[in-house]
Amino acid sequence: MKLSNAKGKLAVITGGSSGLGYAIAKELASKGFDLLLVARNEAQLKEASSKLIADSGVKVHTTSVDVSKEEDVLSLKETVRSLAPCADIIVNSAGIVSGGFLVDTPLAEWDRLYNVNVRGLVSVLKSLLPDMIEQGGSDGQERHIVNIASAAAYTATGGMSAYGSTKAGVLALSESLAHEVAPSHVGVTTVCPEFVKTPIGSKVMLFGRMDNARSKRIIEKMFDRSTITTDELAVKVLKAITSGKLVVPAGKQATIAYHFKRVMPVRFFKMIDKALRF
Repeated sequence: MKLSNAKGKLAVITGGSSGLGYAIAKELASKGFDLLLVARNEAQLKEASSKLIADSGVKVHTTSVDVSKEEDVLSLKETVRSLAPCADIIVNSAGIVSGGFLVDTPLAEWDRLYNVNVRGLVSVLKSLLPDMIEQGGSDGQERHIVNIASAAAYTATGGMSAYGSTKAGVLALSESLAHEVAPSHVGVTTVCPEFVKTPIGSKVMLFGRMDNARSKRIIEKMFDRSTITTDELAVKVLKAITSGKLVVPAGKQATIAYHFKRVMPVRFFKMIDKALRF
């Protein structure tokens, strides 16, 4: 998808008030896209909107939506229709994370992770994608979907069975979706970053045997050792939209892991088991 002619085009970003979602919104604004920021916290949305308008001068709209609630997402469709024929870019960046061994993680936590990371993403797409497909059939213009997954989608460490499975689900559904929407001139990119320093890093809930000081220190080090910033990652996202890249491992650690596992899966498993034992 070409980003050079963005005037009048709309980008919808969930999780757009902070962290990676905000960084992507900022990068899209620099290209001239109008923005619809989607998040739960109205105060953060207002602050993010003010900064983006001051820095870029583009139109920035906001809506308070909890993507895990179907009624909220249904209202998102009407909001988009009031602004444009359809979304030209959808960025699904809303997400949550927690850690715990499978038998220690309550089923309620599995549900919470799934409802935001997978079902919420699917709800947004089911709400906005039909108009995008219909518009593509009439005007033939390219549009794009970006789903933010995680390197945890393919780097299966102990203590990440619940979170990792949601992100693996995002990766799998995105690849399937790419086949489905290609005839409608819609591209799909899945971004799989290593842990990046964002507000989500301070909100990691731990359960059972992982709920201890040692595990917390390990997780803090994983965030501290990140080799990529949100701004750098946002630049990668826009490059992927332009090139139509299907999967983007982001950060040196995530990229090495992606290729290492494909070539030597058994050795990779043993290395991860030794390096990240909680």
